[in-house]
Amino acid sequence: MQTALNNYQRIPRILWLEDNPRMVELFQGEFETEFGVRQVGSWSALKGLPIGELQDLDAVLLDMELPEGKIGLQAIQHLKEIGLRTPVLVLSNDESLQSRLEMLSNGADDYLWKAMDPEEMLIRIRNAISRYKTNKKEIEPSLGSLEIFPKALEARLHGTVIELSKIEFQMLGLLVRSHPAPVELGQLKEEVWKLTNIENGTINTFIWKLNKKLSSWEYRIAKLGDTVALHSKSIE
Repeated sequence: MQTALNNYQRIPRILWLEDNPRMVELFQGEFETEFGVRQVGSWSALKGLPIGELQDLDAVLLDMELPEGKIGLQAIQHLKEIGLRTPVLVLSNDESLQSRLEMLSNGADDYLWKAMDPEEMLIRIRNAISRYKTNKKEIEPSLGSLEIFPKALEARLHGTVIELSKIEFQMLGLLVRSHPAPVELGQLKEEVWKLTNIENGTINTFIWKLNKKLSSWEYRIAKLGDTVALHSKSIE
């Protein structure tokens, strides 16, 4: 169950928060027929995962009751606050209408209970993943917790709109589309400014402004020689 997420490149990847070894044993076979599964057993383990790793998931399943307490609502809010654009589903022993309404009204994409027929459970997870993939076609490109909406000329970091000038928006979009490859300064000048005689000092200023506005992003914009690229802060 602890297999690295990047081993699952051709099937949907889900993160499952469940602390009960017996439940893990019961559902593991069902889930792994269709999904690449990573199971974590505590709320602190989920919070400790890098945002970029969470963004690569296709769905998250949450058990509401853990040794740390009833964390379902807290976990949903955390995942939404970091800008996760992935379906979040509750998988619980609690079948009460009150709990279902509470979780669904606070952002859960579906509410599953552990006594549910396994086939129905898999269908619901697949449907949630499919709905999100359809919606994501409107969001292109994106990287980590940053989403870019070209039609609206809008960028969101952790789900919050970032105020960008037109030049900043175009520069950021080009770098994200090109990542992980660097962008040559000549290409940057032509595609962003439509000019070739832009001073390097001007480019440096825009890099500084963008890094300041995106300080909580997992990436940093850096100029090295005649190129500009995005660098992951986690490996710097």
